Amino acid sequence: MDIPLEFDPKSEQPLYRQLYDSVRAGILDGRFNAGLRLPASRALARSVGVSRITVTECYERLIAEGYLEARRGSGTFVRARLPELSPFALRKPDEPLDRELGDLSPRLSRYGTAVNVSLHRPTPPDTLRLDRHGPDVSQFPRTVWAKLLARRLQGSDRSLLNYAQDFRGSPNLRNQLALYLAQARAVICDPDQILIVSGSQQAIYLAARILLNEGDQVAMESPGYYFAGWTFSSQGATIVPITVDKYGIKVAELIKQKNVRMVYVTPSHQFPTGASLTLSRRKALLAWARKNNAFILEDDYDSEFRYRERPLPALQGITPDGPVIYTGSFSKMLFPSLRLGYIVLPKPLFTAFRTAKLLNDMHSSLFHEQVLADFLAGGHLESHLRRMRTLYDRRRTLLIRILRDHFGKKVSISGDEAGMYLLARFQSSLSEEQAWDRAYKAGLRLERLYWPGGVSEEKPGYIRFVFAYAALSEKELQLVGRRLAVAFLS
Repeated sequence: MDIPLEFDPKSEQPLYRQLYDSVRAGILDGRFNAGLRLPASRALARSVGVSRITVTECYERLIAEGYLEARRGSGTFVRARLPELSPFALRKPDEPLDRELGDLSPRLSRYGTAVNVSLHRPTPPDTLRLDRHGPDVSQFPRTVWAKLLARRLQGSDRSLLNYAQDFRGSPNLRNQLALYLAQARAVICDPDQILIVSGSQQAIYLAARILLNEGDQVAMESPGYYFAGWTFSSQGATIVPITVDKYGIKVAELIKQKNVRMVYVTPSHQFPTGASLTLSRRKALLAWARKNNAFILEDDYDSEFRYRERPLPALQGITPDGPVIYTGSFSKMLFPSLRLGYIVLPKPLFTAFRTAKLLNDMHSSLFHEQVLADFLAGGHLESHLRRMRTLYDRRRTLLIRILRDHFGKKVSISGDEAGMYLLARFQSSLSEEQAWDRAYKAGLRLERLYWPGGVSEEKPGYIRFVFAYAALSEKELQLVGRRLAVAFLS
């Protein structure tokens, strides 16, 4: 089957870019409906007069960005839920796309095209958000924070209200972080290797900008973290999905790949399966990176919250002089609006990252950096984390019991006893699309799995969703169970 495409072989624009823009535009303006089977790469290449490699690269990028999905043995199809219609970027299905900027589209850069999407409207206030991975901010010790803040504000150091002189971040905070990370995560570094950033998402963005050129291959866990995948693909990188099992990312599968420049991993508590990467695989991953001159971007997502055992040390701590870029954030530990995180960098990379941070947003809030340093120095972080571990463990246990009470043997929970979310698998005749829509109508926003390769590995008759429970009260979790039973069982 031929599909109508706007394509000019004589244009100065690269053939790959023309083909990508044309297919993406056809999906967004409704010419290529959800579920449409696209021509095979060989057939489309012959139809438009380009190489099959050009078509394959176009399809792979659109799959990575969530516009297409590859179904084994069936072909390539337009996804039913597009990035613009995902839990992260929603508009109403009957809402027309904004045409006012249509004439500007050809003038957008490749990056501009990748991020030119309509973000979602506010969720109804009575909807329970199980896709929001924040902490319970009501439990944050605001009185302690207010006292520390007032002390800094009333002090004589007016430089805290000015531009920073050290674009690496507050020396005080970096010193405290080096001590904390050594004790809590076995990270071995000196303060001069730490760069303060505006959360782990900025760390991922900087790594993509600095280390990846268009067309470079970056490996990701599959399933994995949606915003990391979107960031990498927005830079023009090709995403290589690597399967995850109960022991974490399959390093043996990664080793078979060629020309992978970077791998993004969440080894302490894999998102979203909850698996912890075994020590043997950690060592194998480090050996692969050294042998292939590749980088490991280690996102130590919610590693502070383990409820039965201590986590394995960070990858960075196993080989301090290795090619590991280690990142973490205070958004999950404290409160998201703080917008402070950190990167621990190999020394040869530090200057590039520091300058990129400067060009991106100059520096984070020096004032809040100093307050956070005081918070760490006073032992308040450890005290707060101990309380939150107890609270989140109780909520996790309660949610599991609630799900099993309503669904019995039709639900199973995967992952370690850790973190601020869990992954639940349901035996159901519903499709993932149907289940998500029913849950939303019942007042729940669930989080679907992100498959970097565009191909779900779920078996027919089963559906899986991520449940971020940390910020929900016990009463709200009870309501989650009742609403979910109505959505899935009625």
